Amino acid sequence: MKKILKIFTVFVLLFGIYFANEFVISKPLEAQTAYTDDKVELPIIMYHSILRDTARAGDYVVSPDALASDLDYLKSNGYETVTISDLIRYVDGLADLPKKPVMITFDDGHFNNYLYAYPLLKERNMTAVISVIGSETEKFTNTGEENAYWSYLNINRLKEMSDVFEIQNHSYDMHSQSPRKGSTRIRGESKEDYQNILVSDTEKLQKLLTDNGISAPTCYTYPYGIYSSESEEIIESLGFLCTLTCEERVNTLTRNPECLFKLGRFNRPSGISTEEFFKKIS
Repeated sequence: MKKILKIFTVFVLLFGIYFANEFVISKPLEAQTAYTDDKVELPIIMYHSILRDTARAGDYVVSPDALASDLDYLKSNGYETVTISDLIRYVDGLADLPKKPVMITFDDGHFNNYLYAYPLLKERNMTAVISVIGSETEKFTNTGEENAYWSYLNINRLKEMSDVFEIQNHSYDMHSQSPRKGSTRIRGESKEDYQNILVSDTEKLQKLLTDNGISAPTCYTYPYGIYSSESEEIIESLGFLCTLTCEERVNTLTRNPECLFKLGRFNRPSGISTEEFFKKIS
């Protein structure tokens, strides 16, 4: 009888340990992905137009050779490219980021990005983010014109490039300095009117892309990098999970989703070497 009692006691103990372990292992997803004190430094590089014509070089135009040199520098120094989707998964606790992440961004959606940046990135197995101006995308989708100097990417090119580039929202038609500076509120404009205009413009580009089989952008890239507390509130209310500015700083990411708003970027101009430029982020 005593022997049977001992066996029963051991069985109960083992049974209890098993279910205790099961309880710990099977804790809910919310507990597994809770906010932590993890921090990651993320530099974001901003490019615009890529042209071979050195006469066009300037603050927003660099040569293919300069871009290639930049990409090689990043790879040789241990940087790994990430996209907006990677950042979202990180803050949601669903994935980690590389030890030395870097984001490469291209603004406006120039056709020359397809000619030069796309193959340079692809052959190096690197990714990038491209933020397009919807009115230009639609215009050149309709005309079919493709010129390195003045054309913008059409829908078919964007879809072709989606294995390397993640496509984001740079407004449908707010990339101008007059009468409105980018997507900011005009003096004298009511808050309600401003909200309606910004929402309508932003959703117009979202629809243009999704109607043509492109994933809905999750990041809003402010034209000229200009933003306000009002614009941030409106953009976030539309479901965007990230915004990009032109403020030059390295970003500190945590597991808090709010850290993805108003991210800073370093504009890459012509006229300085790769090594000199990247001193900013080292």
